[in-house]
Amino acid sequence: MKTNYFLFFLMALFAGNVSAQESILVINSGTKQIAQLNAVDGTVMNPAFIDMSTVSSGTIKGIAQVGDKIWISDQTQDKIHIYNLDGTFSSVITGGLDNLRGLNVVNNEVWVTNAGSGNSATANSIARFSTAGTFLGFYPSITSPFDVLDSKNGFVYISSLSNNGIQKMDYTGNVTGNFVAPGFFQNTQQINLNNAGNMIVAVFQNHSGGNNAGIYVLSITDASILNYWPVTAGQLRGTIQTGNGNYLYSTGSGVFSIDAATGTVSSVASGAYQYFTKINTAAMGTSEAKSTDVKLYPNPVSDRLYITSQKKIKDVMVYSADGKLLKKLSEVKTDLLVSDLPPGTYFMMMTIDNTQKSVKFIKK
Repeated sequence: MKTNYFLFFLMALFAGNVSAQESILVINSGTKQIAQLNAVDGTVMNPAFIDMSTVSSGTIKGIAQVGDKIWISDQTQDKIHIYNLDGTFSSVITGGLDNLRGLNVVNNEVWVTNAGSGNSATANSIARFSTAGTFLGFYPSITSPFDVLDSKNGFVYISSLSNNGIQKMDYTGNVTGNFVAPGFFQNTQQINLNNAGNMIVAVFQNHSGGNNAGIYVLSITDASILNYWPVTAGQLRGTIQTGNGNYLYSTGSGVFSIDAATGTVSSVASGAYQYFTKINTAAMGTSEAKSTDVKLYPNPVSDRLYITSQKKIKDVMVYSADGKLLKKLSEVKTDLLVSDLPPGTYFMMMTIDNTQKSVKFIKK
């Protein structure tokens, strides 16, 4: 009996109470790849869910699901890369943008933080787009904006470089004050909502006033500090909460998980990581969700891994759990020798019908 690839992949890799269609994506700006993590516990499912190393990209920074697409901001190439929910390339938005950071869906639009004035862009602003990618104009914002977050209560929050605070804005672009006052934090990067609807803030640098770098949980009603975990190593960039209540954060050296109850930190992946987002592939269109039968066996494997598929497989790549490319083949028919790999978890990326697919396997 043949195994439906899409169902096999999801059933094998997802766990817990979160829907099997939900996962977390995080940007690896060093390898120019988007890693896919388990939404429940943050473990790596696919270190190269999207591989942007073959496209013209610079420092990729922000990421968000927009309907049935994934939008990725490019800070140094001044563009927005758009991918389908299965990780295949869709399109790109260029022109009129400069020094992009975080982006998010806000009130059925896409808001992108734009810091620079090059390419005729408006410096220190929010660039607005329809979900179809049509440019809607700029809203002036706080100096050097770094991320934007829709609170779902009629207000938008914008983080910033230096000690400018976190700005509060309504959906029409009117600045209504500061959610976090200037001089409280030093260099805030990604902001997010946790499972309880409060704000999570990734604070990049120690402030002379005493609020040091780390992950802060702020009350969404009055910005009071509800919790704090210091981050003393690396350059803090992104943060998100997983389904089990713990928190992930990213730095220039990797992705880490904080046990919310004990504060214990554990490593998830190594590399130069940026922002996180959650995606739900239930929004996938019929053509994107069309599956290809593929199976790896035996799994776990000690010597030779056998591969079966209804269709021709090409461009096979094997990655370690931390995203390092270990093997690359132009084509494979039935088997792959893996006896030279040390014991551990690996991911096989392959191209089938011009679509990248991934399957996890374990080397004994």
